[in-house]
Amino acid sequence: MIAFILRRLLLMIPTTLGVALVIFSIFHLAPGDPATVMLGISGGGAMSGDVDMESRIAKFEIEHGLDRNPAIQFLSYIGPVNFMRDGHGFFSSPYGERKISVVELPDGGEVVEGLPMRIDYPPEVASEQRALSDAHVATLATRDASEQELEPARAALAEAGEAALPALLSELNRQTLRLEDPVIAERLAEVLSGITGRDDAAAWERGPLAAVRGWFGWYYTEGGGGRVKNSGEKPWGGLFLGELGSEMQSNASVAAELWKRLKVTVPISLVSVLLAYLIALPLGIFSARRQGTLVDNASTVVLFVLYSIPSFWAGLMLIIVFGKTGPLAFFELPVLGLKSIDYETFSSWGKFKDLALHCVLPVVTLTYGSFAYLSRQMRGGMLDVIRQDYIRTARAKGLSERVVIYKHTLRNSLIPVITLFASILPILIGGSIIVEQVFDLPGMGRYAFEGLLRRDFYIIMATTIFVGIMTQIGILLSDVTYSAVDPRIRHD
Repeated sequence: MIAFILRRLLLMIPTTLGVALVIFSIFHLAPGDPATVMLGISGGGAMSGDVDMESRIAKFEIEHGLDRNPAIQFLSYIGPVNFMRDGHGFFSSPYGERKISVVELPDGGEVVEGLPMRIDYPPEVASEQRALSDAHVATLATRDASEQELEPARAALAEAGEAALPALLSELNRQTLRLEDPVIAERLAEVLSGITGRDDAAAWERGPLAAVRGWFGWYYTEGGGGRVKNSGEKPWGGLFLGELGSEMQSNASVAAELWKRLKVTVPISLVSVLLAYLIALPLGIFSARRQGTLVDNASTVVLFVLYSIPSFWAGLMLIIVFGKTGPLAFFELPVLGLKSIDYETFSSWGKFKDLALHCVLPVVTLTYGSFAYLSRQMRGGMLDVIRQDYIRTARAKGLSERVVIYKHTLRNSLIPVITLFASILPILIGGSIIVEQVFDLPGMGRYAFEGLLRRDFYIIMATTIFVGIMTQIGILLSDVTYSAVDPRIRHD
């Protein structure tokens, strides 16, 4: 048995990787763009104001690695090697993935233009040099700076050479928001021409923005911005090391947030599973022993009705019935949230009681459908076994009905119900989205739903992979329980 469990645990590794690959592929094939969602233009419109939206989207994609090749994104997410721009210094990142376009001129010629954006310093540029370059570029960007201030700044940047290109280009990116006054952009372009020897006079004839885009097109294709060595700030990471990334919107740790949400979802779900089995098994046995009677027929109708009720409707009805204006308001059951407003002022017993009362209605909503379905499966399994020859033999030997049912029939009837455990556990943990949304619970299901609305890659991957792992654990527990229930089933 131990060898079987170890083999299954090892098999979970490639299975989980397969789940991650499928979810990753669906995420990238599905319509929609996380950058536009985060920036508030997911509805297809544009944000108001004179903002270079293309640059903002590109900046967001670069910060979160969404501009990289999908294969690199997946390998970095899996780990243990980080291939992103802050990753292992042994690898380099292709900045050529930045957007460029070929513009046809009126005279029939063509020029390459690039999308303006902030340019990072290469790792080999010292921090002192970065500070000096930033300071001198800030002087050039001062509108009313005197010539006595500008000349030393130009000379220092010219002496720095290519090490000053990121600062100059990044300031050019900022200037794209106010090119109605191109004086500063012309200063920066003059210094760039002195460092690189590139003549941009023709570009300025087509306008300041064309000149700026021309500099970025040159940098992406010829100026060294096509590929740079990774910074090495975070060489290792990924799923293999237990890292689930950070939320794209708030940069909060997904692992920490997921753990906080699981502390809400898991207890409620486990209580629901326990109640479902405690109710379903005796009810199924009771119905099977009284097959065809009025009680059996009535319980069948009631359970099918319960199973057919949608959970969101049941939750809303419970809120209406037990709410402050409902007919059962005297029970004083909380209908929303997980804690009362004054929760922190309660004693330890008061806190426990408050949490328990808040969980009553969500647990009921999660449980009723499960026990209705399980009880019917238990009844069907009992009826199949109770007709077997060895059951007739046991009765013919004069054994009491209680011994026949609970010793000879029950164990073999549990096989279908145990099989269902493999699917009920992950469904309750990952499928509690509706219940948590209706009752305003900060659980994992709601977290997954919010991540889906925001198109947050790391939230979607983490929650889905967790449900996949729980499915595999449920299947493993079911297989192990088979041997305990039926000794004929061996896993040697």
